[in-house]
Amino acid sequence: KNFTIHGVIKWLDAQLPRYPHLKVFYRSLSPRHFFNGEWNTGGTCNNKDPLAKGNRVFQNHSEDADGEGAVKGTRIKLLDITALSRLRDEGHISKYSIRATPGVQDCLHWCLPGVPDTWNEILAAQL
Repeated sequence: KNFTIHGVIKWLDAQLPRYPHLKVFYRSLSPRHFFNGEWNTGGTCNNKDPLAKGNRVFQNHSEDADGEGAVKGTRIKLLDITALSRLRDEGHISKYSIRATPGVQDCLHWCLPGVPDTWNEILAAQL
């Protein structure tokens, strides 16, 4: 159980009665796609083919169990982007950043247009 996430969600939920028209969302975690190591041990994410981890998203539950558990029973909505983003391992900046350091790849941030645009579409549909 991530006490930080649960604490923030609990506090936000307690504030919502003061703002009856406010909608609050918790965005689930964005996956990192490091292969053959982590960011500081030579990990890479220069895959050029999408869907390396499969081509299906099963929505029986969130892959971000802490976030899903934190919003359960609250008025906070879960914006669940983890599973669909996991399928797009080719969408990271990788070694193609303008400020890229040789031998280091950015496998956390995403190229635009791309995956974050899908997150925005899901958010817009919820509004």
